[in-house]
Amino acid sequence: MNKEKLLAEYIERIQDDFVPYWNRFYDYEKGGILNCINNYGDQKLSDNKFTWSQGRYLWLLGRLYDLNKKGVFPHLDNEDLLRQMQGTYTFLTQYSIYDDNRCCYLLDRDGNKLKDARTGRYDASIFADCFALIGMAQYTKATGLKENLPAVEALYRSITDRIERGDYLTEPYPIPEGYKVHSIPMIMVNTVYEYIKMREVFGLPCEEEIRYGLGKVHTILEDFYRGGYIREHVSTDENYERRLLDRHVNPGHTLEDMWFCAEFLKDYGDLSAYLPRILEIARNAFDIGWDPEYGGLLRFVDREGGQPKGEAGDSDFERLIQNTWDMKLWWPHSETLYVFLYLYELTGERDLLDRYEKASDYIFATFPNRELGEWIQIRKRDGTPEDKVVALPVKDPFHILRNFIKIVELYQK
Repeated sequence: MNKEKLLAEYIERIQDDFVPYWNRFYDYEKGGILNCINNYGDQKLSDNKFTWSQGRYLWLLGRLYDLNKKGVFPHLDNEDLLRQMQGTYTFLTQYSIYDDNRCCYLLDRDGNKLKDARTGRYDASIFADCFALIGMAQYTKATGLKENLPAVEALYRSITDRIERGDYLTEPYPIPEGYKVHSIPMIMVNTVYEYIKMREVFGLPCEEEIRYGLGKVHTILEDFYRGGYIREHVSTDENYERRLLDRHVNPGHTLEDMWFCAEFLKDYGDLSAYLPRILEIARNAFDIGWDPEYGGLLRFVDREGGQPKGEAGDSDFERLIQNTWDMKLWWPHSETLYVFLYLYELTGERDLLDRYEKASDYIFATFPNRELGEWIQIRKRDGTPEDKVVALPVKDPFHILRNFIKIVELYQK
């Protein structure tokens, strides 16, 4: 593998394709990103703003700004990145955060709060709060604005308090009754990690946050692990064999979380104690999720491979599994790029690089939109475009750019 060539390719994709594309949708008048866009990427469908996306975009801007201060992206304008960061941070803190430091799920372009149609609440998803937090933390870290710390700290305390009390919603996918879900400890590992990184820049103590984050890593790698896989849903009666929710595997989610856990343990724990399990889980998720007919990762699979099976109830998530299991989505595929390069750099084990190359060949032949830059993000099983809403009704800038940035950081060092 030619690392210099790989680094140059990802730098080019970021600065010549992705950033110019997303610059077209930044709201220079009101602040924030206008990303309610069709899957092809050429038509804006709404001016509404999901806090989820605003926080994610702010994180991307901050990370690009950090790298560009080192001269990594000669084609990017750091003054424009700073202007977009300032506008997005201001939009989030002025309009999304309300009451006892919780985030509104959806706002209009001007920042007016909109109630979620199904729940009738403004705070319809704890994930919105977490993405706002990582964006605010990255912006504060990148700019050194110490005066931002009280707002970031207050949101962090609100999130962790509500998580531990169970006082939160998880739209667009409610937690089925009687289940614990992998997504909660997973998002908290990443959220706490980004918060710690900000605190370190200002020389603040992090022991409490490190203990908390390591507790979530342990929960994932012990409580949600069984038989070589991470279970997305764990039922209180542990009926693992019979039900669809208990049996299914989400390969992309697993792969994303394995680099979350590996990074956290490398920086703040004992990676050697868990690395064999992380490698086992990552390999198994990729191998069982890979479509033998068309290539690429299936969205959901049974823990024994193939179409998910088992008794299904009437929850939204069970319908999601049944109706979309064979779709090919942008975000799981982008996660394969970083996780296997990162794990290969940690171990030097060639089969991990083989998986990266297998995924890369499929990805760059399937997803890029040659006309516009960026990717056509939602595909049918055979790789042709699919005009469906996945999670939020947006075109999401986050996963692809985040993984490209992480790869650049991996090799730029």
